[in-house]
Amino acid sequence: MYLLTVCTLFMIALAAVAWQVFSWTRVPAGGKALMPPGLSVDRYRPMLRLLDDEDLEFVPAKGNLRRDLRSLRRKLFRRYLRCMARDYALLLAGIRAVMVQSGVDRPDLARALAKNRMLFAFGLYRVELRLALHAVGVGKVDISGLVDALETLRAQVSVLAAAPSAA
Repeated sequence: MYLLTVCTLFMIALAAVAWQVFSWTRVPAGGKALMPPGLSVDRYRPMLRLLDDEDLEFVPAKGNLRRDLRSLRRKLFRRYLRCMARDYALLLAGIRAVMVQSGVDRPDLARALAKNRMLFAFGLYRVELRLALHAVGVGKVDISGLVDALETLRAQVSVLAAAPSAA
C-alpha cells in the first residue's frame, strides 16, 4: 500500500511538472514578429554557470547561507528558463505565421516543427527534473542542449525571414 501511494504521488508530481513545461512552450496568439527583437542565445550563457558550486567555495559548507544562495540561484535559473521558453514560443509563432501566410503547403515543415516543439518541451522537462535533484544535492544541470535547440530554431527563422525579401 505504501509503494502504491508513493508511486501515485510521484506520477502526480510528474504530471504537474509536465503541465508547467508545456505551458511555458505554448505559442502565444497573434505572434506577429518572426524574430523577437534582440534575441541572442548569448543572453542564456550565464545559465551554464549559474548552478556551478565552484563559485560557492568561499561560503562555509555548513549553515544557511550556502543553502540560501543555492536556492536563490535555482530561482534565477528557472526565470532564465521561462524566458528561454518564451523566446522559443515566439520563434515558433513566427514560423507558424509565415507558414499560414505562405501560398505553399508544407506538411513536412509542420511535422518538423511539431517534433522540434516536443523535443524542446522534453528538454525543459529533463532540466526541471535535474533541478529537483540539484535541490537535494544530487547531480548537475546541463542546459547546453536547450541552448543549442534555441540557436538552431533562431537560425532557421533567420533563413525564413530572409527568403521573402530575396523573392
